[in-house]
Amino acid sequence: MFVYRITKKEHSALDGMGGMYGPGRWHEKGNLVIYTSEHASLAAWEKIVHVASFDNLPDNLLLVKVEIPDGIEIQTVPQKVLVKGWNSFPFANETVNYGTSFLRKKVHLALKVPSVIIPDEHNIILNPLHPDIQSCKIISTTRFIFDMRVFKEHS
Repeated sequence: MFVYRITKKEHSALDGMGGMYGPGRWHEKGNLVIYTSEHASLAAWEKIVHVASFDNLPDNLLLVKVEIPDGIEIQTVPQKVLVKGWNSFPFANETVNYGTSFLRKKVHLALKVPSVIIPDEHNIILNPLHPDIQSCKIISTTRFIFDMRVFKEHS
């Protein structure tokens, strides 16, 4: 399986350091975590919604394509975690607690979670502390530039 992320060069390694600096829907601040998406297009939308302003988008972004070996079991988030408001902000305790527990237990490498932006698509949370992270490979890192038509102001 291939997964994608859009990130700055300094965060392109599969070390999960980004999770140390801030919380996310699926982790508490201070936990190593790698957020990826099933599709490059979803990774782009995920990047866009997480910046306060389009002017804050860095110009040194990379599209990172990662291969997860076929034999790796990907856990799916249970429906009971997706309580009413799971997709709201601030993040629901249920998703943060479940994801943090997933990371700390180190039982599975990957957790498949629904995207808030495109509910029929999924993000894949990777645990960089799981031993199987060593079998994942970065297939490519290519410069990623958002097409400015996405940000065109409409009157």
